[in-house]
Amino acid sequence: MNINSYSYRLLGTSEPLGQLQKSVEKAFHARSFKLFWRYWNPLLGYILSKYIYKPLSKIMSDRISTILTFIFSGLILHDSWFMPLCYFVFKKPVFFPVTIIFFCFGIVSVAEDSLKLRDHIENDKVHVLINMIYIFGISIAGGLISALMYKY
Repeated sequence: MNINSYSYRLLGTSEPLGQLQKSVEKAFHARSFKLFWRYWNPLLGYILSKYIYKPLSKIMSDRISTILTFIFSGLILHDSWFMPLCYFVFKKPVFFPVTIIFFCFGIVSVAEDSLKLRDHIENDKVHVLINMIYIFGISIAGGLISALMYKY
């Protein structure tokens, strides 16, 4: 399956602006954190799934493959440009802030899926609230962990 058919199947539209709107809407209304990431950035999700997650899952468990895929995304796709930018702007090194956050995202995604924490929640607004808490809470916690690493 190519990226266009994947995005259309996932979001129900092939129009770029419609895809952006649908991806954000569907992500926050997702009934699991795993689904949140599937909807959040379909292009990146497609690439990570095809070239990182699937090859890893052939040689290790799905849980470890998921966490390693999140780490790869944080390190290669985010921190590889974010850390030099922070150093250039603030003249201080930062140590893998996005990678730490994405590692935490991976842990929460695997834990929630394994424990089936949201299987019995029917209220759509509760799913939106949980997804927002995860995103903001984990981002703040990951940033604090990164700051502590810099301090020591």
